[in-house]
Amino acid sequence: MRKYLIILILVLCFTKVEGQFSPGDLSEAHKELEGLKNCTQCHSVGSKIQESKCLSCHKELNQRIKQKKGFHVSSQMKGKSCITCHSEHHGRKFDAIHLDEKKFDHKLTGYNLEEAHAKVSCRECHKAKNVQIASLKANKKTFLGLSTQCLSCHDDYHQKTLSANCLECHSMSTFKTAPNFNHNKQSKFKLNGAHVKVSCVDCHKITQRENKKFQIFRGIAFSKCVDCHKDPHENKFGLDCKKCHSEQTWKSLKNQETFDHNQTGYPLEGKHIGVDCKKCHTQGFAKNIPFARCNDCHKDYHEGEFKQANGVVRDCKDCHDLNQNFTFSGYDFNEHQKSSYPLTGSHEAVSCISCHRPNSNNKLQFKFQDKSCVSCHKDIHKNYLDTSFYRDNSCSNCHNTDQWSDIKFDHNTTNFKLEGEHQSVSCRKCHFSEEKDASENWIQKFKLPNLDCVQCHEDIHMGQFQENNCLDCHSTNKGWPVPNFNHQKTKFPLEGKHKDVDCNSCHKPMSQYLPDKIVLYKIKPFECIDCHKAN
Repeated sequence: MRKYLIILILVLCFTKVEGQFSPGDLSEAHKELEGLKNCTQCHSVGSKIQESKCLSCHKELNQRIKQKKGFHVSSQMKGKSCITCHSEHHGRKFDAIHLDEKKFDHKLTGYNLEEAHAKVSCRECHKAKNVQIASLKANKKTFLGLSTQCLSCHDDYHQKTLSANCLECHSMSTFKTAPNFNHNKQSKFKLNGAHVKVSCVDCHKITQRENKKFQIFRGIAFSKCVDCHKDPHENKFGLDCKKCHSEQTWKSLKNQETFDHNQTGYPLEGKHIGVDCKKCHTQGFAKNIPFARCNDCHKDYHEGEFKQANGVVRDCKDCHDLNQNFTFSGYDFNEHQKSSYPLTGSHEAVSCISCHRPNSNNKLQFKFQDKSCVSCHKDIHKNYLDTSFYRDNSCSNCHNTDQWSDIKFDHNTTNFKLEGEHQSVSCRKCHFSEEKDASENWIQKFKLPNLDCVQCHEDIHMGQFQENNCLDCHSTNKGWPVPNFNHQKTKFPLEGKHKDVDCNSCHKPMSQYLPDKIVLYKIKPFECIDCHKAN
């Protein structure tokens, strides 16, 4: 009977139905061992799965066990076989490791997670980048192959300039500080006085190498103060800072009363002599005070008025002198002529204060946005002159600064060109009113309501030609001749003998009506008998 059973088993091993005897598919990691032909790769006939068969494939784990390192030799795993935790034949997607990462006690691996490491997720450390064993790098699920050395996971921030053992200086709580480092014991430069409070990065500068930033901790020169500190005195007092300063505070100055300020880059002159040191050195003597410009210390009285085209404000010493009161200015006439408003004519004799009066903040004003005449002078023509004739409020279209009464105005630019006798008439003859302003000055009206002749001239025709303009008949030449009148266009065209008759023969003064000799031009009616006697 046993003979037939063995034969049956051998037949089945070489048939296509071997899958019917498998407990289930292997996991993805072991799928290449699928099939009855490969059973003995893991199983031994007639006995349980042996650990030796598992470890013959998992060589890296086998090596760790032989070295008695890691989780698999811990007290929790002692005496257990591989299949206790890692069973198979549960399908391709089955996780044979099925480790509960949240409950896993990392101390069992021989590497206790402390402080910041305890808060990191497993896969932040257990990833291919950190695996040190080449044969395991392709296995994304492995927890093997890590080193306990800091730099196996962390970048070497110090670029091989310091020890590879980060814990000599840092703790596992944070890498931003170095609580384990003692500067006075582990370095050649003892920290004393104010140096104790200095931030590390102030001396150990951050630099860059191969596109990586790191701090320099070795090879820093420190034999002289100027190795680290900039010499604000530019070697005028030598390089031995301790002659004047101490490590306790750089604000204190030895022999302050006998200090010769003329040895500095800023000798004291004029009004500055006798000023208390603390007036300028408000933050101690260690702070390098800028002094190239007056407004480095002094407030700009002019509040940026003297800003040049390049945006830089002119310095006080361009106009003022340290030896004189600051109310005196060296800004002279020649300087003013180079400005955007050169002085001409009567303006040359005007005192500065007449134009540069205090503004709303009681500060003398020197830069004007509005440089028009009316910004200083009262506009006596306001509302009485068409603004198109003094564009930009500039009176210079008519007046000049040499003599205000010398007026040059082209009347032909207006709607009323001056012709004939109008050219010799005084401006006031037409542009004069009976009104006075608040200062009792007579008002000249240049903006006339209309340009009719009767606005200036008396109507000697007593309204006979109200529908006509005087220039329809007269010209502006002397005597006001009437070259423009055409009798033929009237209601009484001249014909026959009438063409040779003198005008005055028909158009006679209306003395019977008015005392003045007003000539009658509008004759109504104009029958023949009205002029000729009846025959």
